[in-house]
Amino acid sequence: MITGPLVFLIIAAIGGVAQVIDGSLGMGFGVFSSSMLIASGFAPAVAVAVVNAAKILTGLASGVAHWRFGNVNSRWLLPMVLGGVAGGFLGAYLLTSVPPETARPWVSGFLLLMGLVIVLRSLRRRTACLNETCDEECTHHPESNWQKMAEPTKDHTVAKMGVLGFVAALSNGLTGAYGPIATSGVLLLNKGEPRYAVGTVNLAEFFVASTVASTILLRQGLGDFPGMLVLALAIGGIVAAPLAAYVCRHLPSGGLAFLVGSALIAQNLMVVVRVVR
Repeated sequence: MITGPLVFLIIAAIGGVAQVIDGSLGMGFGVFSSSMLIASGFAPAVAVAVVNAAKILTGLASGVAHWRFGNVNSRWLLPMVLGGVAGGFLGAYLLTSVPPETARPWVSGFLLLMGLVIVLRSLRRRTACLNETCDEECTHHPESNWQKMAEPTKDHTVAKMGVLGFVAALSNGLTGAYGPIATSGVLLLNKGEPRYAVGTVNLAEFFVASTVASTILLRQGLGDFPGMLVLALAIGGIVAAPLAAYVCRHLPSGGLAFLVGSALIAQNLMVVVRVVR
């Protein structure tokens, strides 16, 4: 439990850094915050519950900021939210029933693979532009072309977004990782502007986090739940949310996709290596 203003500020700073990572890359708040809390001595189940409770506030602030900056694709949002609520409930239920470590190695391996694919794709696009063999999406008006690519035109794409939302939320309930699966999945499914993937995922995460946190609290009870810890993380995240949305808006799309893939690889490589050993 937080006992002093200095500790409160430190936890708030962790929340702020985590939100800048999450709001600009579409992932990292849960992974970064959970890792820091567990390293500080909190049990994994408590860390996941606290992070998701904080995501309720940070997700709303970040989602609204992304909406105002035009980073949200409304056609992707509803299926991701509906699938996410179902997956979040199931993941939170399993979290209170089985050890999350059972699923974490498999999730990490999947994330590592997606990270490699995204990095290779971003590098291939950059090489094509340098060789002047790419089409109009690499020329003088990238925003309008990316906008067209970001709009789903087939019903099956919307259905896939619902399945993706379910899988990502299930992972969030079990491991605290939502953004890595959701953001990278949107990029792989739609091949669109990364900022639309980041913004849509950030807003959908508000609904997923609300489901996960409330399910865990209903099953385990409030008890000694560290509410001040949630408040500190949330305040840091809310303050940093507009900065993260601004960064996401103005980073080059190819560079942002490369950062997303690199973040996935860095977060999950060591987990996979430990399992192999």
